[in-house]
Amino acid sequence: MRDFSDSLLNEIAERLASTDPGIRRVAVMDLVESSEPEAAELLVAALKDPDPGVRREAAKIIDEFDASAMTTALVDVLTADDENVRNAAARALSDIKDPAAAPALLEALDNEDPFVIAAILKALKPLRVAEAKPAALRHLVHPDPRVRREAVGVLGYLHAPDTLDALKKVGSDDSDDEVRRAAIGALLFGEPPVVADTVVRALDDAHWQVRAEAAVSLGKLGSVDAVPPLIGATRDGYWQVREKACEALGKLRAIVAIDCLGECAGDAMSNLRKAAIAALGEIAHINGRPYIEHAMNDPDPDVRKLARWALGKLNTAI
Repeated sequence: MRDFSDSLLNEIAERLASTDPGIRRVAVMDLVESSEPEAAELLVAALKDPDPGVRREAAKIIDEFDASAMTTALVDVLTADDENVRNAAARALSDIKDPAAAPALLEALDNEDPFVIAAILKALKPLRVAEAKPAALRHLVHPDPRVRREAVGVLGYLHAPDTLDALKKVGSDDSDDEVRRAAIGALLFGEPPVVADTVVRALDDAHWQVRAEAAVSLGKLGSVDAVPPLIGATRDGYWQVREKACEALGKLRAIVAIDCLGECAGDAMSNLRKAAIAALGEIAHINGRPYIEHAMNDPDPDVRKLARWALGKLNTAI
């Protein structure tokens, strides 16, 4: 057994070497009491303990440690048999956010386990290292949707213009709803003339969450050409899509959308009414006054509050 400079660590290390798994589990809990960097070594050893109870206790306290010093060990733990341990290691890796960890993460991508690949890509995402771009592009066609989704996330964070065509293809053609949704959201870093057509087409996607994401993205892109299709989206079969379309039209200050927003302000779903009134307040045009004034008597107090705010915005604009 290694001799640590900290007496508490030496005592914990001795208990972690016990043949009694109960003693080892308690020793793991005591690791959080040490502020010494060497404590991470004992945690990594505990994550590989033969007893699943010890491994689970170790997984619970991963977040208490400096994960940047544990990158390689955490990657190894991604292949653990215990799902709780695997998930804890993946979570810790995604919290590293230190570009110095990138080389070890990129090297570890040479793996056949989709869970491992997805976890590493997720950890690479916030690092924003250019070296991750080829790997992310390569994994856009991986058979596992978890991997493709995380690859999209890496490219979305990198903001590299030469990846827009690949992201547009994924947003239009991928077989997985969540991957398409992620790709539509990732396109936000592109210039509207380059990406708006793809995002507008996503308003007709088969899955409502993709359509909702498209509405959100169009509002953020600020393309006035998106107004007509967004007006159409206020009549979508899912109120969640209608809500996001209303919000986008408000961001775009779309005066031509006032009447359709007024219709949404009379919907049975209060969340949709709130979005519509908020949008009318953002537009702040006299034609929206009747709808806003009507909302002053809405049964939902949040709608009434928004109506008072919207009326104030309108009065200020006039």
